[in-house]
Order: sequence, then structure tokens, then C-alpha cells
Amino acid sequence: MPAWSPILIQKIEIHALGFVLRKLQLNRHREEEVKPHGHNYAQLILYLDGEGTQTVKQRKRHASTGDLFIIPAGVEHGFSVLHGSRPVCLVLDYEVKKSPRMRSAHRKLPPETLNELHRLLAQVPAKGRLSLADYPPILAVVARLLGQAPTLSTKSTPPPLFETVRPLLDQAQSISEVARQSGYHPDHLTRRLKKETGLGLRAMRNRLRLETAQKALREKPTIAEAAAVAGFEDPNYFARWFRRQSGQSPSAFRES
Repeated sequence: MPAWSPILIQKIEIHALGFVLRKLQLNRHREEEVKPHGHNYAQLILYLDGEGTQTVKQRKRHASTGDLFIIPAGVEHGFSVLHGSRPVCLVLDYEVKKSPRMRSAHRKLPPETLNELHRLLAQVPAKGRLSLADYPPILAVVARLLGQAPTLSTKSTPPPLFETVRPLLDQAQSISEVARQSGYHPDHLTRRLKKETGLGLRAMRNRLRLETAQKALREKPTIAEAAAVAGFEDPNYFARWFRRQSGQSPSAFRES
């Protein structure tokens, strides 16, 4: 059984200027250790979440979100868990033809580059046959990781993720659709929001809907109308949901 669970896997073959991409894969580690091993192709490993100890040529290095390792063909590398974490890693298998001997490399990617990569990966199908429209984000991922694209500007600080997500949640869309439009996998978006606000994606949606419902209960003449404003078609279901979220019924809230 593999030491990881694939979240996204695309076996592809893209040839461009002596570069050959064989596979793009997004893995979550599920074993505590991956013993040192090598491949007959080069491999790029980017830690998108979690942490561990990455070994390259018997050298151990702490790895966490943003750490990028470029491992030439034939070079032994391995992994071990740190603090019980099960990191998520982006892995590219590739070859570079007619080039000087490649060396192992390591660098740390800035948060804005990681955000851009998450948006690009959200556009790649998790599995199945690729269409022509799927190739541009894949090539953009490769360019970002191998340094062929210009570095993203860091002059302006990106807005908090909450400000990006809140308008989507206000539209009463599904959790998966909110994540897709934000450019993230739902699990990753939930983890980032928890770090930023203390609330996950679903909890944040409930909090915003509760605020909307409370405002509507103060302003609308009936509970049914307030339920509709909050995005509920069934007033009875709305009443049960409101009680779970606030600890009191809609009618009790109106009276208070």
C-alpha cells in the first residue's frame, strides 16, 4: 500500500523545449516514514500543508508549508513525520533533456506564490482525461515552480481570506462551490480560515446566516419571511436550525 493518499493525480506527457512532464500529483502522507529511494526521473516536491523531515542525499531538513525540493534523477530521498503531521505535498515527475547535470535544490516559496498555485491547482481535474482547456493551469504551475515565470509582485498585501470568502458565503452557495470560486480545495480553505478567524468554512457560513436571520427576525413581520431572507425555504427547518445555532427558537428571539 502506498505511503500516501492521492488527492489529485494526472499522468500526462507534455514536451516543451527539452522539458518533459510525466505526472502531476497531490498527495497526503499517511505513513510515518518513506524510506530513502530514487527514481530514473527528476522529482519536485512542494509542501502545501503540514510539516515533516525531508531527507535528500542523507541530509535531513525540516520541511513545512512553502518548502520546495528539487531532486535530480537517481538521488535518494525520503520522508518522516514530525509532530504527528500528515503533510499535503505537490509532486511533479519530469525530465530535462540536453541540460547540464542537475543538482539538488531547496527554496522557500512566499505566501503569495502559494496562493497563486492553489488557485491554479483548483482548475485541474482531480483525475480523468484532460481536455485542452486543462493544460494552461498545469503549465502555469510548472512555470511557477521551476522559476520560468516572473515572480509575483509583493508590493501590495493581499486582503484577508475572510474578505474574499464572505461575499460568496452571503450568496448561499454550497461549500464546494464557495471553495472552487475561491481557488482552494474545501479542506485547505477551512484550515486557512481557522487560522485567520478561528472558524472553519461551514461554521463561518452558519455564523453569517445567523446574523442575517437575526436581523430579518427583527425587521420582517413573520418568521417565514425571515427564513426566506436567510435562505431557508422551509420555516420548520429554519426554526430547528436557528435553535441549534443560537440556543433559542426564532419566536423566543423575536420576543426578547
